[in-house]
Amino acid sequence: MKRLLKKWGNSLRKRRRRWIQILDPGSKPDKCIIVASNGRSGSTLTYQAIREALALRDSSAANSFRFVSRLEEATFEAPFVYKTHDFPDALAKKPFNVRVLFCFGSAKDSAFSVYSAMDRYGAEWVSKHFYNLHATGTFDDLFKKDVLQQARQIKEWATFEDVPVLCVHYDAIWDHKAEISEFIGMEFQPPARKDREPKRIPDDLCLAANQVYDPIDRVIGELPKVFLASKEYKETVDKLPN
Repeated sequence: MKRLLKKWGNSLRKRRRRWIQILDPGSKPDKCIIVASNGRSGSTLTYQAIREALALRDSSAANSFRFVSRLEEATFEAPFVYKTHDFPDALAKKPFNVRVLFCFGSAKDSAFSVYSAMDRYGAEWVSKHFYNLHATGTFDDLFKKDVLQQARQIKEWATFEDVPVLCVHYDAIWDHKAEISEFIGMEFQPPARKDREPKRIPDDLCLAANQVYDPIDRVIGELPKVFLASKEYKETVDKLPN
């Protein structure tokens, strides 16, 4: 039965893709979409949903996606979908067809998620994640300072104007599908939201995390849940600790 349902689902998706192309032959995407984030903020599910949307709109671009740790290595040929944790400066002189969806959320929750990832995914995954986020220290520094430079991520993406950037808080992903769809030029349909499992963090590390990340999260709380990056948010993000 499961095999039949899977086969039926695949067939339905193929028919839907075909009808989209027949009814709207000029609908092929002409944007290169980048999903950026400060890490553990919904970027993976967003990236996957946009990949599926691209495949529905243009079957020839079904494999046009990848993670890129350094944006300067990307080619930005549309249509394409990238995922990254890099900073935006490499986009200062990029083509007009680039659009960025910056997913952000609680810096402390992100740090807790990375801490728990050591048990779930292992040291190799954590080491790679630290590289992707330009970490300024090691796993042992996670609750001593903003080692993953999350404050810098928020500060730079929230005010970057060289390409269009739509900033979306994790909590807003499901309630603002229409705005995201309009921005990327495709129907955005994320999977059903699931409650995140609480992380088991030792009390002493929780206290240390409060000292490091609460000041960052207070500033994040002042930002809208969804907004276009603009210099008008500079005054707010300048409150972020360095």
